[in-house]
Amino acid sequence: MKKRGSWKRWIVRGVLALSVLALFAVLAAQFLQGSVLRGFTNGKLEGADYWREKPVILAAGYGFDNIIGVPEINKETVHDAGGSWYGSLKCSSGEAPSTAVRTSVAEADKIPQGYRGYADYDDGLPIEFSWPVATETVDPADFKFTLNTGKTVFGHAAGMNPNWENNERSTVVLFGDFGNRRKSSDPQAIFPVKLKIVRDDTPLRLIGPHRREVSAVGLTWTTDKSPYDRGPSLVAAKLNYVGKEAVGEGGVALADRAASMPNDEISLYGDKGDFRLRVLTSGGFSPDGVTGLRPDMFADFFRVHARGATGGTVVMDKTGVDYRVAGGTLRVIGLSELGRAASAADGGRYDDCYQEDRDNQIDIILAGDSGAARNVEAVEIPSLQGGYHAFYNPGGPGPEPFADVTYTAPGPPDLEPVTIALDDPMRVSRAAQTTDPPFWKFVVVFLIAIGLAFGAFVLARRWIREVRTAER
Repeated sequence: MKKRGSWKRWIVRGVLALSVLALFAVLAAQFLQGSVLRGFTNGKLEGADYWREKPVILAAGYGFDNIIGVPEINKETVHDAGGSWYGSLKCSSGEAPSTAVRTSVAEADKIPQGYRGYADYDDGLPIEFSWPVATETVDPADFKFTLNTGKTVFGHAAGMNPNWENNERSTVVLFGDFGNRRKSSDPQAIFPVKLKIVRDDTPLRLIGPHRREVSAVGLTWTTDKSPYDRGPSLVAAKLNYVGKEAVGEGGVALADRAASMPNDEISLYGDKGDFRLRVLTSGGFSPDGVTGLRPDMFADFFRVHARGATGGTVVMDKTGVDYRVAGGTLRVIGLSELGRAASAADGGRYDDCYQEDRDNQIDIILAGDSGAARNVEAVEIPSLQGGYHAFYNPGGPGPEPFADVTYTAPGPPDLEPVTIALDDPMRVSRAAQTTDPPFWKFVVVFLIAIGLAFGAFVLARRWIREVRTAER
């Protein structure tokens, strides 16, 4: 009997030990997930692009309706939310496709990991600033929207994802109830026509040239278009040298391990590139609203215009071709700032399973002479003209749209002037304004909590024994 009791005690102790370990694992996971959000909102900038000399809102277009914050991701919930589902997708690697490449619909429980706030079948709305933001000041209360109905609304969530890398951070994404799926000409259409940055407890700030810091309060942006009239477009373009290292890439530990990272020009092309022509977009640029843009798709979507050696315009529309322009020659290498380079597991090929970061920056990598680079004039998106493809906001139609779902319109033809930033790179750096508490502090607090709980348990057990003894 004594032996059996001893075994029972060991079983109880084992169960308690496993319970403590399980609790520790859960709390550790929560700590690490919170660490990502703290990294997104720590205010750090490293080689972050600014696009104009003055702080302005470059765009704030309603992007897509109802697809953010569903309870789970499967074909049925995606259909019910009005998304698109790529059911027949197969990966050349032989691996099963993740839901991240089958649809642009997002789960509700993922939102707090990257945003301040929540989402419940919400709409998406990216806001592009000419200067990067002080991310520690970003929250939904900064952004006041006026709808075409005259109603004013605020978002439910705001954050830097997917524009979280330290050299980005000029685009804030909002989730909320902003509109419906009707064209602006429809009397029943609902969509935002004005954004105003308003003052809250932590007023939004922007960081510009020479680390100049200004309040964004009072900035406005207006439109008369819905995403169901036309899709996303370019809002800025800037040409820099490719350095010896990709400054400011990544910067948040767990996010750096995403399937799309690293995706900079050096990771993809090594020392082949001389210049980085970065474009800023008004929304997520997808070939169809679901699949990712790939590094080998320059000729499908873009053209680069440069001043010709004898006048006129030279249009660079292919990769790997030397174009003679004023000041020398230029060659398009490919696209970067999307996802990783193709691996051996993929057979060195890109397919529809390619995972890209879906942010608002795309880099066109060029090689050639500095004199020629100074004569780059514009980036063009022909859209559906001349056999080219259009860009779409995330959501759809995708390769396999649902017949009964209305999707956003394709993006329009666009010609964006290029700012030559070879002498002044137009970048800004800033130290983190908040710090992530070291993990060892979490461990210490956890152990103290366990110790206190165990102490309370021992005291309670002793007190119960004393009460029972007294009752006898």
